[in-house]
Amino acid sequence: MQQIAWQRELLRIIFIVATATAAGMTFERPLLGALIGLAVSQILMFKRLNELFKWSNNLGPAPQDSGLVGYSADILIRKERVLNKKIARQTKQLKRIAEGIESLQDGVLIVDQAGYMNAFNRASCHLLGLRVDTDKGQHITNLIRAPRFVKYFEKGDYSEVLELESPHRLNLIVQVQVTQFGIDQKVIIVRDVTERQRVEQMRQNFIGDVSHELRTPLTVVNGYLEMLADSDMNPGIMRAVRQMSEQTERMKSLVNDLLHLSKLESNNAGIGNEWFEFQPLCAVSVDQLRAYTPVSLTGEKFPEAVIHCDCASDIEILGFADEISSILSNLITNAIKYGRKEGKAAQVHISIKDHNHGIEIAVADQGEGIAPNHLAHLTERFYRVDESRESTIGGSGLGLAIVRHALEHHDAQLKIDSTLGRGSCFSFTIPAERIRYKSQ
Repeated sequence: MQQIAWQRELLRIIFIVATATAAGMTFERPLLGALIGLAVSQILMFKRLNELFKWSNNLGPAPQDSGLVGYSADILIRKERVLNKKIARQTKQLKRIAEGIESLQDGVLIVDQAGYMNAFNRASCHLLGLRVDTDKGQHITNLIRAPRFVKYFEKGDYSEVLELESPHRLNLIVQVQVTQFGIDQKVIIVRDVTERQRVEQMRQNFIGDVSHELRTPLTVVNGYLEMLADSDMNPGIMRAVRQMSEQTERMKSLVNDLLHLSKLESNNAGIGNEWFEFQPLCAVSVDQLRAYTPVSLTGEKFPEAVIHCDCASDIEILGFADEISSILSNLITNAIKYGRKEGKAAQVHISIKDHNHGIEIAVADQGEGIAPNHLAHLTERFYRVDESRESTIGGSGLGLAIVRHALEHHDAQLKIDSTLGRGSCFSFTIPAERIRYKSQ
């Protein structure tokens, strides 16, 4: 097609020039005739180009030409049709996406890199009180003025979600998550978590209330059992009283752990404003547990554990001393109970060392180890690695859940390394901003 257009264009020029030359020959001026023919062909070409220019700017109809200009116009018309079809399909897709976003129960906001609002859906209006007619183009911190959100947004670290009260509706708790989108945009997802918070609060209240209510009857039952244990009874009844006393003590331990866990979960005391020395705290926990000897539910005593402590350090920690003490006590107690091999005493090693981002505190044992499929679940409430072992040794199943929540209050996470047959190591890293040295 292109070749034909070139041929037509050349034939047209040749025809005009030849005609003008023949006319010039009648006046014995063939060269002048040829020049006039070339000028006429150029004038006609400029005329067609002008029609093409006007059409391309929507100032006139498409040029009707069989040469290059007409060929170019036909190509542009075909491409325009293809582009219009693509635009129509994409417009339809964008409309479907927009309808999908509008139908979400979660708020979706799109802001530029500086934080100015580009778009948001209807759920955002419900959750945050945004207005379609006035709030587009506003800075996000002008619309959500909670200091926690402003600090969260300006910090630029969106690895964790933020929960706060809605600035628009009372008693509405929203969860905010920011995600980088493209090069210069951010997507903010706002989710209503009021019901989840309410259920969580009900659960905590239930655990706290039930635990408090259980304390009194357990104390009464335990008192009567102690009284019976001091009296003369036949061996069968004495064995039953002893077993009931052991189960009562186990229930009291469970109630205390539940209360402690509930307190940790509801603790909103911030980062803590107390600097305390770590070494004396660790020494007290170790001294308290050196004489601890696990006893099975059948009355069998296990060998006394050997505890090695390398915690000589002059560091101070910013946080909650009682929670760090609870962390150490739970980890050491677990190592004594489960970090041993059959018939041998538990070997527990406590260490502290500098880390790239703070200090690492580790409690290691040389026990049987834990299978890899259990590691991700160890900090769940009441999770049992080995039901038969737990039923023999006892325990509430809440120790590592308490450790996890206490570590969250110190911006730390529990790391568990374990190899079957070689033992386990439970460690955590206190970040550098929570550490200082006494010499400083």
